[in-house]
Amino acid sequence: MQPNKDYITDLENALAGNDALPVLNPNAIKIQQEATRKDPHFSVLASLIRKDPAMTSQVLKVANAPYYRGREVARTLMDALTRLGQDEIVNIIMALIYQQHFRSKHPAIQPLQKQLWHHCVNCAIGTLWTARHLCLKELVPQAFIAGLLHDMGKLHILSVLEHILTASGENIQFLTPEIDNILDTQHISLGHRLLTQWRLPRQYRTIARDHHSKPFDMSDKLLVIVRLVNALCNSMEQNGTGSDHTEILEMPEARILNLTVPEIHELEMAIQSDIALR
Repeated sequence: MQPNKDYITDLENALAGNDALPVLNPNAIKIQQEATRKDPHFSVLASLIRKDPAMTSQVLKVANAPYYRGREVARTLMDALTRLGQDEIVNIIMALIYQQHFRSKHPAIQPLQKQLWHHCVNCAIGTLWTARHLCLKELVPQAFIAGLLHDMGKLHILSVLEHILTASGENIQFLTPEIDNILDTQHISLGHRLLTQWRLPRQYRTIARDHHSKPFDMSDKLLVIVRLVNALCNSMEQNGTGSDHTEILEMPEARILNLTVPEIHELEMAIQSDIALR
């Protein structure tokens, strides 16, 4: 059964109000504020994380995943910091904060929500790789988070829709074109509004707002990278890996970054890395 117009209207009405925006718990807000500082203090972060046993467990689980694992098991947050470095730990922590807000059990929502989360993580990995590859050291600390958060608006829309469908008791199995249209047309403004409510720095809010804009600020290198990586991830999802990325190379973003065909393929390989956050 498809959702009728009542569900579309309910969704649009819910998205129009601030009441639908998810709220981070107080400890998560403190962790986020410290993590997104220019020079975060890991001792403060560690103290905040220890107040959340589930997050502590997840950080250690990711730190011990094959992608990161060293010779010894990381048993404490300090072990993980020593192995991975502060920037990597901050990236893991930020991903875990947001991931827990977007886990669905609804049969129509879960597959797409999972796909979108994978897309966000892929963009985060690709944005970080590109910043490092281009030796843009000043952007490296923000790169993963910028890629991760660019499509929060879509994940938020699906979360609101799940609440509406669950409350109604409707057992739909797939989404309609009307809902796809809402995802496409409203995720930018909603993402910007959501990141503003979550008190994230302007850089991330701007990228959430402008990652599809025409024209866009070509001098904002982090925005340029996210736009290119987002397009590449979409291409990989639609056409598979190893496909012809001529359209990507013809983008103004690729010209601004001066990326070559081999570099695009290296980026594609980096995006496929398993970092245990999907």
